[in-house]
Amino acid sequence: MTVKIALILSIILQFAAAIIAISLTRRTRTNIAWWLISAGFLLMAFRRVFELFQLLDKESSFISGMLSTWTGVVISILMLGSLIFIKRIFNIQKRMDELRKENESRVLSAILRTEEKERQNFSTELHDGLGPLLSSVKMAISGSLRGQNSPEEKEILANADKLIDESIVSLKEISNKLSPHILNNFGLSKAIQSFITKISSQDSPVINFQTNTGNRRYSYNTEVVLYRVVCELITNSLRHSGAGKIYISLEETSGTFHLEYFDDGVGFNPAIADLAETGMGFANMKSRIKSLNGTIEISSIPREGMRVKVTICDKQHGD
Repeated sequence: MTVKIALILSIILQFAAAIIAISLTRRTRTNIAWWLISAGFLLMAFRRVFELFQLLDKESSFISGMLSTWTGVVISILMLGSLIFIKRIFNIQKRMDELRKENESRVLSAILRTEEKERQNFSTELHDGLGPLLSSVKMAISGSLRGQNSPEEKEILANADKLIDESIVSLKEISNKLSPHILNNFGLSKAIQSFITKISSQDSPVINFQTNTGNRRYSYNTEVVLYRVVCELITNSLRHSGAGKIYISLEETSGTFHLEYFDDGVGFNPAIADLAETGMGFANMKSRIKSLNGTIEISSIPREGMRVKVTICDKQHGD
């Protein structure tokens, strides 16, 4: 009696499952895999019916058993077919995800290229446009200093001359930050070393930079992204960390770059800090690295410094 009740309950549940499966076919856009699964659920219900007939009617148990057995074979075929189609769906979905990531990377790369191009244009305008104007003004003031002027006028002109000298120096620094000419002309390693040399002073932390890239050149995007990331990390340490020492390691092997950065500053708690709103530029760094399908890991503990690991594959150089 217990077996009969269990079979009847099983039949009810199997038919309910089959009805629900069939009702969902529209939502699956009549996918053939879902049709096969629905048919499998329906045949499972009928198989339970055959098992119930086999239990109730001993004389027809052989026929009911054969029907149940062959129904089980058909169910297995349907389920195998549905799994094959589901696997194809997963493969298509995986390919779509890969294409989406590639498109995102291309869009980010295009944005970065446009940004760097605008930086270069603006740098050129400052250097070639405003620079000569300031130089002309300086020449005019220098000429006036040699003329007949009262002591007060000479003092004013001398101060103006000094201010113009400072303006020219500042203009060159701004122009170089917008578009580092040493990066374009001499490559990544020398550009980073030049940046470190320029910011070094008695009050700045000791910066240890090691690399195996030498004078080799890499793709434009890779050099620009790595240079900007290193400069941003150093700037963050100078502004926020109060670090005494900074260690930078940039290694390249078969077109894959491994950048490791560490400072011994105050650190922060990334678990409670929204990195996008700390003013430390992590969101911008992440978007740059993402444009090259790279990865970045940021770890820090309050009062124990910060560590950053970046991995980027330069496909152009690797090939």
